[in-house]
Amino acid sequence: MPLTERIAHLEAVRSWRGAIWLEGVYTAGVAGERWLRGLQEGRLYGTRCPRCGYTFVPARLFCERCLGPLGEETWVPIGPQGVLVSWTRVPMAPDGSRLSQPRLIGLVRLDGADACLVHDLLEAGIPPQTGMRVEAVFRPPAERIGSLRDLLGFRLLGAP
Repeated sequence: MPLTERIAHLEAVRSWRGAIWLEGVYTAGVAGERWLRGLQEGRLYGTRCPRCGYTFVPARLFCERCLGPLGEETWVPIGPQGVLVSWTRVPMAPDGSRLSQPRLIGLVRLDGADACLVHDLLEAGIPPQTGMRVEAVFRPPAERIGSLRDLLGFRLLGAP
């Protein structure tokens, strides 16, 4: 359609009918792969920027605040305990169906880190409260595969 023609329907310029077949392989990247290997070992790591002092979790290859490089010497162990910064109850599954038991999702700042990690809160018989101490819970070593799911979630330790 030339530009001099009047456009009768916006669908004519907003969509293309048909299929585009795409294939790809997602990789976690250099820092992401190393971080996932740490989870497989039952360890949590971050990277601490030597220029601005901010500690990232998951680890990064460069500082997102000052753009400084984060090399081998910047990797530091963090956690496994931390503080529950915020949390929410999720009653619906990703497909829109109602869960029989709502999921608890927490925003956790691990000890030694500035950035927060979002993950499941595990039932502990006590209701979550902002400021509570939490602890990372990993799958048994034989079940770990180098995935975020190697970290089952965070156990609530008690009142703030």
